[in-house]
Amino acid sequence: MSFIAENIIEEVRLASDIVDVISDYVNLQKKGINYFGICPFHSEKTGSFSVNQEKQIFHCFGCGAGGNVFTFIMREEGVLFPESVRMLAKRAGIEIPEPDDSDRMNTQEREALYYACELAADFFHAQIFTEIGEVAREYMVKRNFTDEAIRSFKIGYAPESWDALLKHAESKHMKPEVLEIAGLLNKRDSGGFYDRFRNRVMFPIINLSGKVIAFGGRKLVADETIPKYVNSPETPIYHKSNVLYGLYQAREAIREKGDVIFVEGYTDVIRPSLAGLQNIVATSGTALTELQARLVNRYTRKVILLYDADLAGTKATMRGADVLIEQGIEVFVAELAEGEDPDSFVQKYGITALEEKIKAALPLLEFKSKSIHAKTGNKQEDIQSLISTLSRIQNGIERQEKVHEFAERMHIDEEILWEEVRRLRRLQRTRKGFDSTTQQIDVHLHGAVSSSFASRSRPVEEELVRIMIIYPRSVPYIFSFMEINDFFNDDFRTIAALLLQLHEHNVRVDEEELVHYFHEPAVATFVSRIVHQEKHAAGIAHDYYRWAADCLAKLQRLMLDTKLMEIREQILEREKSGGDAKELREQFHSLQTQKVRIKSANFLPENPEPSA
Repeated sequence: MSFIAENIIEEVRLASDIVDVISDYVNLQKKGINYFGICPFHSEKTGSFSVNQEKQIFHCFGCGAGGNVFTFIMREEGVLFPESVRMLAKRAGIEIPEPDDSDRMNTQEREALYYACELAADFFHAQIFTEIGEVAREYMVKRNFTDEAIRSFKIGYAPESWDALLKHAESKHMKPEVLEIAGLLNKRDSGGFYDRFRNRVMFPIINLSGKVIAFGGRKLVADETIPKYVNSPETPIYHKSNVLYGLYQAREAIREKGDVIFVEGYTDVIRPSLAGLQNIVATSGTALTELQARLVNRYTRKVILLYDADLAGTKATMRGADVLIEQGIEVFVAELAEGEDPDSFVQKYGITALEEKIKAALPLLEFKSKSIHAKTGNKQEDIQSLISTLSRIQNGIERQEKVHEFAERMHIDEEILWEEVRRLRRLQRTRKGFDSTTQQIDVHLHGAVSSSFASRSRPVEEELVRIMIIYPRSVPYIFSFMEINDFFNDDFRTIAALLLQLHEHNVRVDEEELVHYFHEPAVATFVSRIVHQEKHAAGIAHDYYRWAADCLAKLQRLMLDTKLMEIREQILEREKSGGDAKELREQFHSLQTQKVRIKSANFLPENPEPSA
């Protein structure tokens, strides 16, 4: 998507009255100065969704969602910021200027790829209803799929030909080079092109804008020498790590039900969906990725894993589960009998039976614990899998509770379990490329990045951001004691960076206007919440520095507590191995001295401004 100039974005915003736009999606009623309706982002009956026409922002007092007109469209339509601007520009009749030559070429190339995929999808879909496609229809009938299923998911057939799609595309004046880039044709060594998909049932893969971007082709012959599935390669418009099959169709059901069911294959989505279970998506046989987990996070924070129940399927499920846990998503696992998958299960027992299985889904850690107790022999691999999940829990308090709970359940010494969890978290940080400053000992917060610091520092960081939003004069004072990167939380760092930038450029922005500067829904929601909350007691504006200094001191103490704990562990490890811990002890005492100084009253910095 090409760059859109800020003045155009502002023009679109001013032309898109938030009440008018949201009224297309929500039935709003005016109560006082605000408009209220049923929130489209979570299930409710009370109507806690508020829209302020004067400030041009929305906020839900139930789920906390909030932001401006762009944020609303991003959340509701499941699109990124540039697409939300384009959608609103089209609605307002505003023409977005053509990009420069390089961007124009990039946009034209992408549109050509979208067109090629759409053309192929139409061609494949038409073929399945012809005499040539009878073999594919027979396969679908044998699998108990109706014409309704074929039409609803635009299932098609790639003829048993080396050039059926190629000839069709050329008849539509499409260049074969474009189809090759789109992953639909392969290039011959001797020159020319041939169809990538031949004699296969075709499942189109659709992005969140409703555009076909790729295909999965299922073989129709019992030939073990050819793969069961042939999938589109990575292309400029298709990155398999950032796509979930069926998500476009499932979005509304996911929002309505508050959770999403993960399965493995195309037909595992199609059959339950047509039977009424529509909050269901598939990874299409690939391992679940961090990008897919973030994608899900836009719609829900609860996932139910429902994969094939064989050993390989279970292992793949567990690996994917940990990726979700890392994103703060609540994960449950539903069991099917070995040899069953959601498609076959619904055929045998019906959709109600599958829904009962889903209702009985166990929380991930409980499922893993149950698996350990059910097995005989070597359980080490399963125990290690459970510890891996514990180490990926981002909330420190929750992680502490779960370690305690499962140490008791598995009859493992809690300290031993903690040691292993900490080891894995250190390894994870290393793999993610944490800066070497995390190993340094200084008064800056970089040295305090540890397993417990993130959750403990969050409320303090939130309070500092709140102070800077409500009292912009506090920005230079706060940043005289810390840096942008000292904010461990990504969202708070983003907000703080903008506030500092506004201060440095001497730009004054009312707190109500701040929400319009943030295009990421999570950040806009936080700023919206701050704006909607009442300010602290009268008179605190004169003492904002004391409020800020208290937060800064808390942050310093948290850093020191975390670092002291880490050094204490290092001392114990050094002494166990018979090494010299003298230098570590000196560092430990130095940090203790700093902590005492911070606790004393004279740590509070002087007021940088005269009292009013």
